[in-house]
Amino acid sequence: MSVTIKQIIDTLPSSPVELESTVDQLLYGNENDEVSEIAVTFMANQEVLEQAVQLGIRFIISHEGLYYSHHQAYPLPADSDILYEREQFIKKHGLAIYRYHDHCHRHQPDLITRGLVNKLDWQKHISLETAVATIVQLPPTPLQAIITAVKDKLQLPYIRFRGEQSKPCRNIGVLVGYRGNGASLIPLIAKHQLDAVIIGEGMEWEAPEYIRDAAALGSPCGIIVLGHAESELPGIDLIGEMLQQALPQLQVHHLKAQPIYTIG
Repeated sequence: MSVTIKQIIDTLPSSPVELESTVDQLLYGNENDEVSEIAVTFMANQEVLEQAVQLGIRFIISHEGLYYSHHQAYPLPADSDILYEREQFIKKHGLAIYRYHDHCHRHQPDLITRGLVNKLDWQKHISLETAVATIVQLPPTPLQAIITAVKDKLQLPYIRFRGEQSKPCRNIGVLVGYRGNGASLIPLIAKHQLDAVIIGEGMEWEAPEYIRDAAALGSPCGIIVLGHAESELPGIDLIGEMLQQALPQLQVHHLKAQPIYTIG
């Protein structure tokens, strides 16, 4: 049984308050078209678009934008030919693409962060959920054991971290995406006396340098850096599960690209 793209969009969880501005919008396609299969993805890059075409999926819900900028929804005339070629691919195959970023982050709780916390099986340890971070309180656990558990549960080939591996950690901050910047992370560490933080990404000369200096001055805090996509993929899983539950007549796929980096 098919449903319209508009019905699917209307089913997506939204912010409890109206957003004055948002990047969430239907970028390509007609909201009145009917579909029976959809895909959710962190980012509808070329690899994901080609997967969708091979599977016969015509509607994609993408968390991040298509053209390498948070706010740029469509190619600009002076931009690279790569942007033009991607748009032509989308139009040639009749793909509909909806950007779903702000409402899932502004939802209470933030669905992208909650997805990561759930994937780590820490939901019962949540002590505080803010707009940008979740704090969990674990039984005292060595940093190395946390690193191993995170790596295994997220099935990551590698993790970057800093901190004394034997240090027991109890209060841990979890911040997804680009929230590992100094403005978000440094006050959180200081206010809640965090033993470790898990982030997606952020300026490497901001919070990581603060953590380095804090250790030198006798206040060590571990940091685990997952990568932007790696930190948010569990949230995309959660959104896909919520859509599948709300619209059981749909077949919902979670399409993923290969990790962008390799290590040598």
